[in-house]
Amino acid sequence: MGALASAPGVISSAPNYYISAVEVMEYLGCKENKAYEVIRGLRKELIDAGRLFPGVPQGKVPRKYFLERCMIEE
Repeated sequence: MGALASAPGVISSAPNYYISAVEVMEYLGCKENKAYEVIRGLRKELIDAGRLFPGVPQGKVPRKYFLERCMIEE
């Protein structure tokens, strides 16, 4: 698939939609427990607002929302 991925006109793969605790740790420079605490808080905000349903994978939060709330620019 390596040759196909670099062929002209092929769009590169999109980044993951959800951010995990490992990436939260990298962005915030915190430990694993704090990263999961941040994710739980953000998930609760989204579920309470009706913007996320509880069936979304546990331990993950939408990347865009995380970056907005933590005021991080990519």
